[in-house]
Amino acid sequence: MPTAVVTSIASIDAREVWRLPDGVWLLWQSWDEDEIIVFNQASDQTHLLDAFSAAVLRQIEGSPQTISDLARLFAAGFELDESELTARIRAVCARFDQLGLAEPGAS
Repeated sequence: MPTAVVTSIASIDAREVWRLPDGVWLLWQSWDEDEIIVFNQASDQTHLLDAFSAAVLRQIEGSPQTISDLARLFAAGFELDESELTARIRAVCARFDQLGLAEPGAS
């Protein structure tokens, strides 16, 4: 049985570039601002995301981003201090890695 390499939150470098894995193509659907459904055609899996997670994934989908870039981008829109925001983005990206929605790579 193959084992997947999964990124832990503690090991995420804020300078690592996050991108969609090769072959991943996402379809989006939302009925309200709080919950968004994303279908990963590569895995045939559907995921329910909160608005923050969806916003992070959309940014990564648009162009590869570092945690630092994402934190700067979202700093104005969320009432979190920089360390809280960075920690939240790290956690979201680690979960995306587990789900096969995004992965870290060399910058």
